[in-house]
Amino acid sequence: MAKEFDVDGIRLDAADVLDFDFMKALRNVANEVKPDFWLMGEVIHGEYSRWVNEGTLHSVTNYHLHKALYSGHNEHNYFEIAHTVRRLYGMGGSNFRLYNFTDNHDVERIYTKLNNKAHFGLAHILSYTLPGIPSMYYGSEFGIEGRKERGSDDSLRPYLNLDDFKDSLENNGCTKLIRKLGLIRQKIKILAYGDYREALLTNRQYAYVRGLDGQVVVVAVNNDDNGADINVNGIPDGEYVGALNGNRINVGYGHLGAHLDGNSGEIWIPAHIWDAANVFDNVAAEIPATKAPKVEKPPKETVNKAKRSAVKTKKTAEKIVKAAEEVKVEVSEIKEQPAAPVAEEPAKPAEPEEILAQDFINAAIESNADMI
Repeated sequence: MAKEFDVDGIRLDAADVLDFDFMKALRNVANEVKPDFWLMGEVIHGEYSRWVNEGTLHSVTNYHLHKALYSGHNEHNYFEIAHTVRRLYGMGGSNFRLYNFTDNHDVERIYTKLNNKAHFGLAHILSYTLPGIPSMYYGSEFGIEGRKERGSDDSLRPYLNLDDFKDSLENNGCTKLIRKLGLIRQKIKILAYGDYREALLTNRQYAYVRGLDGQVVVVAVNNDDNGADINVNGIPDGEYVGALNGNRINVGYGHLGAHLDGNSGEIWIPAHIWDAANVFDNVAAEIPATKAPKVEKPPKETVNKAKRSAVKTKKTAEKIVKAAEEVKVEVSEIKEQPAAPVAEEPAKPAEPEEILAQDFINAAIESNADMI
């Protein structure tokens, strides 16, 4: 199945209750089917290194960081976030790539959980630039809300009409930021593969350095309503570009000094890397311009014909109303018709990807029975 449909990976639900020998057998099958086949598991608690290693899964859901991202901002406590990152990074360094998220189908939307909505951007700057694999749950790029109600997750998984969000890249600050962060993460490889060093930490300011092959990217966030000065040492000298705002600063004697406005963050990238990456150069071209349709003036004869039709329709309506007034209908003679029986909704068939994943797991069990 994986070869026939070119499946790139599967997500294992509730991986924390799966047998470890089974996951090892599945990993062996995955390596044979496709060298870069990706296995990701849903794990909430525990030491993630038990599941994420060379013998079992490639990644698991990073619920530890998810919790820290919203509570750390709600409590103005960057120590919680930094401590979480430090502990997770200690499990495997830059090669330990967990599945980072700010919300998903099982938890309330990040925009709902944040006490200060201005922290939406800060939470996502961290999610996209800290070690791990950033992800986006559909709809959250628009900053929509979603709260668990009466034990139901329905409001977390709404139907969205994309026509309602067609102008978001132009008018929605949340969408524009997520778009930027996605492009930055895609083009700047230091953020994907670099190591991590904590550089500054207070309750309300947090800065860290991602480094790869002698080059570094500096990320800083400020959750205070007031501005703050950021000072980071041990940075290679040269010109750096603030990827989010476009400001350029010079680093001398290994010191990067900059000012952050209240509830803001920045990603400073070496200018030569930034200029060569052309991160935002093609953004405008990828968003087709929308123009109002040209309205042609109808011919005079068409207008006259429409007027005559309108007059005729009006006269017909007047006759109908007059006839209705002459007819008296007793209400008691109108019998209520019984309601038509409601047919039960047929069970929803499994999604194609669910079928593929199950078939693949079944194949793994059958072909590796001696390994389980």
